[in-house]
Amino acid sequence: MAYEPSLQEWTAVLQIELERLRQENIALRHQVHDLELALLTTAEHGDIIEGQLYETNTKLKTEIVERVKAQATLQALLQIITHQKQDLEIIVQTIMEHGDILDNQWHEKFNLALRLADLDGLTQIPNRRRFDQCYAQAWQEGIENRTSLALILCDIDDFKGYNDTYGHLAGDDCLRQIAKVLSHCVQRSTDLVARYGGEEFVILLPHTGLKGALCVARRMQSAIADLNLSHDASIVAPHVTLSIGAASITPSPSNPTHELLAVADQYLYLAKKRGKNQIAYAA
Repeated sequence: MAYEPSLQEWTAVLQIELERLRQENIALRHQVHDLELALLTTAEHGDIIEGQLYETNTKLKTEIVERVKAQATLQALLQIITHQKQDLEIIVQTIMEHGDILDNQWHEKFNLALRLADLDGLTQIPNRRRFDQCYAQAWQEGIENRTSLALILCDIDDFKGYNDTYGHLAGDDCLRQIAKVLSHCVQRSTDLVARYGGEEFVILLPHTGLKGALCVARRMQSAIADLNLSHDASIVAPHVTLSIGAASITPSPSNPTHELLAVADQYLYLAKKRGKNQIAYAA
């Protein structure tokens, strides 16, 4: 005969099952409570989270736009640089191809500027600046080589009267003709004829003694006489004449550099004092 549990046993089983269900119910209530707390927290902070997400999304969109703009700017700059590079390459190539021509042209212009800086604008012979340079160099060479150096100073007689009589344009033309004649009277490349100032001219003769200087001075007086420029205001001759002072010295470190100039100037003054149209020098 089959065994059937007693009422007491069924009661015990039911009590155990009820306790299990009660425990599960308690656990479920805890889970529901936790879920309710989570939902409440999410609801309370949902606006903040949503705002943060919106702000982050906006920043990302802005950054994307800026990066697109930056990329476009960089692309444009790259194109400009590429064109400039191409242009620069063409310029460099042109310079390389024509470098010698440009270099020669530059040197020619530079040398021309130097020559013009050393020339008297009116007479087109060396000016005082050029004379000063050559005189200092010749003086130093005379000291080093112990060679003589000669100097001639000449002045057009009664030139103020010439300008007053014939006008300044004629006076300028007279100066140009005198300068040309005097330049033709020197024969060596080291000799220098320069306009000293006004109607005065100076002739620098390196490696030359007084005898050689006098030969040049007499040649100049003769050439000016042959030029035969009328000078009605002159008190010494009917044509343009020169008064000349000549001197020579062997430069020495003990002598002041301007000594030769000073001596030549003294003899020029003496030539004028004696009546003009003559050469004065140390006998």
